[in-house]
Amino acid sequence: MRGELVLWVTTDCNLRCRYCYASGGEDPQYMSWEVAKRALDLMFGHFDGFDVQFSGGEPLLNMELVEKVVEYTMRREVRHQIQTNATLIDKEVARWIRKLGISVGVSLDGLPEVNDRLRPFADGRGSTAAAISGIESLRAEGIRVGLTCVLSAENAAGLPGLVELASYLGNVEGIALDLLRPIGRAEEDVKPADPDLAVRFVNAALRRAEELALMGGRRVKFREVERIRYLLSRGLERRYRCPFDARRYLVVDPRGRIWPCPSLVGFPEFYLGDVFEEGFADELGDRLKRCRELIPPPPRCSACSERRLCGGPCPARIHAGRSGGSEIECHVRRAFIDFARRGGREDAAEQIRLPV
Repeated sequence: MRGELVLWVTTDCNLRCRYCYASGGEDPQYMSWEVAKRALDLMFGHFDGFDVQFSGGEPLLNMELVEKVVEYTMRREVRHQIQTNATLIDKEVARWIRKLGISVGVSLDGLPEVNDRLRPFADGRGSTAAAISGIESLRAEGIRVGLTCVLSAENAAGLPGLVELASYLGNVEGIALDLLRPIGRAEEDVKPADPDLAVRFVNAALRRAEELALMGGRRVKFREVERIRYLLSRGLERRYRCPFDARRYLVVDPRGRIWPCPSLVGFPEFYLGDVFEEGFADELGDRLKRCRELIPPPPRCSACSERRLCGGPCPARIHAGRSGGSEIECHVRRAFIDFARRGGREDAAEQIRLPV
């Protein structure tokens, strides 16, 4: 079984995103090489291979550690990805990323009038221009990126505009939607989108992506649509809701504490242990199983006709317990399923690796 390791290499950040799940920048901590090495060795002992995602905070604030991790794991069954706000990426950083062979995900929530409001610098300035400059620096080095958009009441209407920007930039592989969870700063400041409005604008964004492609622009994919097309084209079913549900997800914070999902960090009931705990590896499977059993799928999912394509709602959103959280996810997922079934290019999923 292949695992996924998220290393929060720092909780420091140069942005102060209004919904940040990790409350980035409020309590800056930096992961040491000792912690990272213990986490990597734990993964080597438990999984056949694994993916490492460098996260935070802003992981490019701890570039030295990122490079050490890549060097330690090269020539092993390990892939590397960094989730960044891209504002620190210039020509030199882009070359460094290319040299290390790290794939890149960039967080961007819309056009400047929306993104600047949701994702400002620590001093209050908008960050969109710097993020776009970073993406363009990556493009100059031949690096393609995936965008992650946190969908909320404040940016849902701007999804078609985000598609247009992604197509214009030229090196954006596609867009993944992360439906807002009431965790961290998002618990107080930003509200979830209305389910019906979310579906309306998701459909508008999907149509805009198709229109731009027909006009000769770069095709912008939506990750969830490609996942569903992949399943449909091969007659497969989605067995798990997410890596947490599949018991193959570990998140390690700068102090070495281990959690089963980035959105469950800080919940005491989901604390797994720490990288320095003796005998932890022997109990890891049982502890992951216990955590999964704390969040069973909603009863309505067992009777849903789309369960084999959907997999069920995000466990972290269920655990957060806010009304409407699972409802909006259900609405948006059905919109993706309907769009995938209506047609589109059958070869779309061949460009990406998707777990099922």
